[in-house]
Amino acid sequence: MSAEARPKRRLLALAVLLAAAPPASHAASLIDSILLAYQTNPGLRARRAELRALDEGYVQARARMGPQVAATVQGDYNASRVQASPSLFSPATDTNYHATNGSGDLSLTQPLYTSGSASALARGAAASVLSGRQALRQAEAQLIQDVITAYVDVRRDRETVRILKDEIGNLTHEFAETRAKGEKGQLTRTDVAESEARLLSAQAQLNLAQGQLETSNAEYLAVVGENPGDLDPEPELPGAPASADEAFDAADRNNPQLLQAIESERAAREKVNQAKAALGPTVSLKLDASATPIEPYLHGEYARGFTGALVISQPLFTSGLNSSLVREAVDRDNAALLQVELARRGVVQLVAQAWSQHRATQGAVEIETRQVEVERLAVKGNQIEERAGTRTTIELLNAELELANSRVDLVRGKRDEFVARAALLAAMGLLEVRYLAPQAETYHPEAALKKVAGVGAAPWEGLVDIIDSAGGAHTPEPRLSPPDAGTRRPARTSAAPRQEASP
Repeated sequence: MSAEARPKRRLLALAVLLAAAPPASHAASLIDSILLAYQTNPGLRARRAELRALDEGYVQARARMGPQVAATVQGDYNASRVQASPSLFSPATDTNYHATNGSGDLSLTQPLYTSGSASALARGAAASVLSGRQALRQAEAQLIQDVITAYVDVRRDRETVRILKDEIGNLTHEFAETRAKGEKGQLTRTDVAESEARLLSAQAQLNLAQGQLETSNAEYLAVVGENPGDLDPEPELPGAPASADEAFDAADRNNPQLLQAIESERAAREKVNQAKAALGPTVSLKLDASATPIEPYLHGEYARGFTGALVISQPLFTSGLNSSLVREAVDRDNAALLQVELARRGVVQLVAQAWSQHRATQGAVEIETRQVEVERLAVKGNQIEERAGTRTTIELLNAELELANSRVDLVRGKRDEFVARAALLAAMGLLEVRYLAPQAETYHPEAALKKVAGVGAAPWEGLVDIIDSAGGAHTPEPRLSPPDAGTRRPARTSAAPRQEASP
């Protein structure tokens, strides 16, 4: 395939993709686009499914404190042949025996005390669920950022194309006048060539802008799920901070990356408690009922039994296995502690960069707005003076070209300022649907867990948890239904590594 044919094929594929996508049925606002992506984006829906899988991990951990009941049923078919040789007093015999029997066993095991292992496992699973919720918040914020970027990119490129088309219209008119004056000898061929060169340059810029618009349309389609229709102007984003200190404080309370690292460290800490618990005793209640045939060929004759036992188990020697597991868990917790500090530093850097970019783009937009106003006045003055003969046509073309470029720069600057503001809110942990559209229906991970948390649970699990927690090192179980998981302030966790003596 020739080099010239490749771009054509790429543009054709892009056109087919955009044509096959569902069209926008009405003029959309930014909030409409965000809500559509929030409800339908497959990547975000996959993250929600992953979080529900973590919920099941918590349910499974809590189930370790409940009874485990198992039934075993076995059916047997027995066949034998007994042959006896003849003797002085009896003839030879050949007898076949056949019997069908069954046996059954029903066992129940209820943990009573695991030295804190079962309770530590449940607390670790709860922390993992909370960590997963923060990961989901991060995914939601990233999706909203992507929607905002795609939305303002389409609006920027549409406005750029419109500005360039207006400029080409002006340049075409000016070129026609310049060429007519050149034919009459009023202007030189150089003047005519310079006028045509500016027209060709503007046409080239328009071609590039139209290509960029097609790319932005495809990006919008990929993240939102439909082609962009008429897009309303961007609204104000709520929650913008008045100062850098306010931004840092909000990020310390709300940033999902930091909160996720803190919850992950809690889960790692419970792994330490779980490993230590393996060194201690376990106590469980075991009940067993069975029915087995007395003899294979005696029909209806069963031995029935019931056994109740209190089973106490204490590891005595594991060839260093349990001690190694404790040291491994401690080192993983140390790594998680350092990850918390790393996340905190990363958030500080992210907020500082986002704040600086936000302020810089705000200042640039103010200057560019003033620049466009001044250049509009300059173009009007050049037009009047060109007609009066005190300005050349080239000077007028230069002024019009500078105005067009400044208008494009202003459009791009407004886009950059809006994207920077969204990035700052994301760093603060405030770029969420519940803030942007308070009346919208949002996904509630607490409700998803509530649906499965009590399925099959024994009513005495809480009592077993209290007994089990009493004898082992532990930390309070994380709350799985906080009043507002997105705005609570994380506990500051020291990054100092934990020192644990070898057991």
